[in-house]
Amino acid sequence: MAQGEPGPQDPPDGGRASRAGGAAGPAAGQVAERTSVGAEFATRGDIVLLAGVMLAFTVGIATTLVQAWPPPAAATDPVPERAAHVRILFWTPGLLRDARLFLVVLTAGGLGALIHTLRSLYEYVGNRRLKRSWVLMYTLEPFVGAVLALVVYLVLRGGLTTTMASSAEINPYGVAAVAALVGMFSRQTVQKLLAVFDTLLAPAEQTSDRMRPEPARPEPARHAPAPDGPAQGGPAQGGPAQEAGRRSDPGADR
Repeated sequence: MAQGEPGPQDPPDGGRASRAGGAAGPAAGQVAERTSVGAEFATRGDIVLLAGVMLAFTVGIATTLVQAWPPPAAATDPVPERAAHVRILFWTPGLLRDARLFLVVLTAGGLGALIHTLRSLYEYVGNRRLKRSWVLMYTLEPFVGAVLALVVYLVLRGGLTTTMASSAEINPYGVAAVAALVGMFSRQTVQKLLAVFDTLLAPAEQTSDRMRPEPARPEPARHAPAPDGPAQGGPAQGGPAQEAGRRSDPGADR
């Protein structure tokens, strides 16, 4: 894949040929009709602003995680637990241990999602393939990871899949690790939950406007085939064609 060139799913005319139909329609391998919003490549200012926002998210979430971390609970304490005042950034609320565990789950899930988005961002910026249409995904992914981690934590604490102890006996390190992994692999988590509930419940009806992944289309070989094998870097060796299929979607590199 040559840097700076449009990928196989990003035609140079911004998809106008696909919308026009005719010989350049689906029979010619064009993508489905899309809106022109966000079709431009991200500018230098877009990249600097997006990177700054994501780094600010990382610092704020990591600071909140450290500040909300619960202290070791007393094994035998007959006195009922009292809310302790904890400084969370610019706020000093009184929180019980359960509430602090909720904050740990939310922040760890957000950090896990930021690990994915930061890696995806610098890869696409480095390959000069970042488009403005993905800015919203990069901005909202930490919130999606945080909420999804909270849902998984509630499922575990609710005893739907396993039985967890009281909040005084829960190891916050294990909770934070699971939440971070859920945030980092949010797409796989959603697919796993979907498979579980498709088994327990009736599968959802397939509608005509449901988003479906588009198959990657191979690029022509850039070099003539060698006498003893396929073209160097071609599809048989996992070269530009397969790489372009993996790199055409920032949300698909999980």
